[in-house]
Amino acid sequence: MKNWATRIISVKWGWLGILCIFLLILPFILPLSWVSLATEMLIMALAGCALNLMLGYTGMVSFGPAGLYAVGAYTTAILLTRYHAPFWGAVMAAPVLAGIAGLIVGWFCVRRSAVYFALLTLAFAQIIWTIIFQWYDFTNGDNGIVNIHIPDFFSLTNSYYFSLGVVAVCVGLLWRIVHSPFGKTLQAIRENPGRTEFIAIHVRRYQLAAFVISSFFLGIAGSLFCVFSGSVFPDYAHWAKSTDMLVVCLLGGFYSFPGPMIGSVVYIVLGKMISKYTMFWMFFLGIIIVFLVLYMRNGIMGFLGEKFSRGSH
Repeated sequence: MKNWATRIISVKWGWLGILCIFLLILPFILPLSWVSLATEMLIMALAGCALNLMLGYTGMVSFGPAGLYAVGAYTTAILLTRYHAPFWGAVMAAPVLAGIAGLIVGWFCVRRSAVYFALLTLAFAQIIWTIIFQWYDFTNGDNGIVNIHIPDFFSLTNSYYFSLGVVAVCVGLLWRIVHSPFGKTLQAIRENPGRTEFIAIHVRRYQLAAFVISSFFLGIAGSLFCVFSGSVFPDYAHWAKSTDMLVVCLLGGFYSFPGPMIGSVVYIVLGKMISKYTMFWMFFLGIIIVFLVLYMRNGIMGFLGEKFSRGSH
């Protein structure tokens, strides 16, 4: 049994090494269009992992991650265009502001649970969207902010490597968080909040902490997309963007740490491939997602895990 466990760990590290090498050489072996697509996947993967800290590890279903994602994106955009702040200062301010917004929003939301928590997060996301959409003097309203001055260094390839480095560090930090005593406590809250509170753990405090940490990393993802695209729009805070993040977690499997990363790749590739052949790509993508959710209830990673465990017996 011990030898089998060692073998599994060796295989995982081997695949991780292959993945790292592939990501590093990707701009040299694929067209620029795929480099752009890979950058989108990385950013969506980070947003999915940030959301999954609440969804998969704490058991809090949030319908409003896009609002905090947009706070990060607009913080960077406004600081660069309106206040002409240094680039690195604008980028680093994004997760801080998103974390503060998450603290305010989370303070209200964690006082409710289940469907009421989900609806509150959706309501706050729509409030953020409305502020962005209507406040023309500050956010430029529905016109968005375009032609954001990004340093010339950030070519498409360099932007990919920048996103890859930031996402790798953030995912590593999230992995440490979910495997720490704090992360184990979040999982205990997910399984049985009543019993967890009975052993003198302040459940709401931990839930609020998870909400703020998730918001912090969502802000980083939003800032990265601002740097990558050179523009921001109110749609970043819309409920449809939140749906994208939720689907990414569901597809990959929100009980598995790499699940949202796998879900990001599958979701974006499916969307791009189907949209080439039909203008009703959302319809066919929806059918595929329904099939995957019905027959892969724990997502792609859960399905593969079940097959692998059956094959090992």
